[in-house]
Amino acid sequence: MYAADGKTKIVAAQIAGDFTLPADPSQKLAFIAGGIGITPFRSMLKYLLDKRQRRDIVMFYVNRTSNEIVYKDILHAAYNELGLKLFYTLTDTAAIPRDWPGFVGRITEQMIWQTIPDYTERTFYLSGPPEMVRGYAKVLESAGVKSDQIKQDFFPGLV
Repeated sequence: MYAADGKTKIVAAQIAGDFTLPADPSQKLAFIAGGIGITPFRSMLKYLLDKRQRRDIVMFYVNRTSNEIVYKDILHAAYNELGLKLFYTLTDTAAIPRDWPGFVGRITEQMIWQTIPDYTERTFYLSGPPEMVRGYAKVLESAGVKSDQIKQDFFPGLV
């Protein structure tokens, strides 16, 4: 934005919202990212890596194809250095690599039970396209996760 005198004008605001790491580092967390919805989680994990702060976090990262997976360096560093439990899942069943080690398809209650036995004790963070976030919130609620344990962040306009 430019001011009338031609000088650059910057407008800033304070960081706000509840899609941030909880103050209590012992709180168990679960992250579910869809596509570019990985962005806020990347920031959280980078912060934890910089602070060398381990937290009990289980993460699902959902993409259509393996080529869409981004921030592998941060994710793998968090896995190796912080103990992040990381699960990838791909939804385009026609494009699954032959040696794919992750899940295939959308996240289901069964996947949650299988990978997160203590899921009712966790706070879930969901980030991605609105339809995905709403859908996974319903899956979690069907699995018995209370709505106040689910934090949502949307990336409107993304499919």
